[in-house]
Amino acid sequence: MEALKKNIVQVTIAGRNVTADVTPYLSQFGYNDKEEAESDDITLVFDDTEGHWQNGWYPTQGDTLTVTIGQPDMPLECGVFEIDEIELELAPDRVTVKGIAAAITKELRTRSSKAFEKQSLRQIAQYFATKHGLTLTGDETDLQNIEIDRKTQERQTDLSFLAQLGSEYDIIFSIRGNRLIFIDRETLDAQPSVLTFRRTDLSKGRFMDKTSQTYGSASVSSRNMKTNSVKSFTYTPAVVDGQKGTIEMWQGETTATTEAQAQAQAKAGLINNNKDKVTGSITVAGNVKLVAGVNIELTDIGRFSGKWHVMSSAHTINNSDGYVTTATLRKIG
Repeated sequence: MEALKKNIVQVTIAGRNVTADVTPYLSQFGYNDKEEAESDDITLVFDDTEGHWQNGWYPTQGDTLTVTIGQPDMPLECGVFEIDEIELELAPDRVTVKGIAAAITKELRTRSSKAFEKQSLRQIAQYFATKHGLTLTGDETDLQNIEIDRKTQERQTDLSFLAQLGSEYDIIFSIRGNRLIFIDRETLDAQPSVLTFRRTDLSKGRFMDKTSQTYGSASVSSRNMKTNSVKSFTYTPAVVDGQKGTIEMWQGETTATTEAQAQAQAKAGLINNNKDKVTGSITVAGNVKLVAGVNIELTDIGRFSGKWHVMSSAHTINNSDGYVTTATLRKIG
């Protein structure tokens, strides 16, 4: 139990700190941290030959679970989770407790309809933040202030509608605790790197450079139903000195009614289709700073060296492997 005792500093269930009670029986811990749209999740596996979890410790439906891992001077607060699954495996008795982020409420996952007229992306995001009692955070930018003539949520969950809106304009959103984070991908990519990993720091690494289905420019077209005319808007990024690019153009359709709105969608289409050109994953010794949404530097791996963005991370602790962090990445630039 040494690895678990060393790294798990607090387990709270339904508001009660149960660390001292449960740690002797805890055999495995996992936390999946995701950058956008999806819910974070957590898993704890307990030896239960004494039947504690099958009886007095059995949680009540809707109980919350809070776990903090790492050393006391540098903890990773995984967040607040709602227990949504209990699994019992016999011979020997083992209980698995799973939870999903409590911030992703049932209300966020309930289908509804609403029309937004002549509102900016940020105003639409603010509506959902207010509706669910969340604080809207993220630097306000020109992109977020583009006015949308009309955008309709049709029998969609608030969560999926925000994901669709973010995808159309290359804006990332996530819900963390009581915050709705609404931020441009470019703003995220411009943030400084918080960690550097050399080749020798990686216990595992895998990197892929996709040469097909990448584009050098983008075009979106809108059709005026009254006149049956089509108008196209094209976005071509500046070329980095010395970098060869493809001349292939990505093409999409839009309902945009203003040039600013259409240009933003063309740019988002290009970025969304190219963002997975160079991707990878790394596994390192447990690191509480290696979380979704941060930028890192990788060195000593040739053309794959450089600045990378962390899309998700998985933190696992058990007694055979200790504390290990695995991250999925996309290359910036």
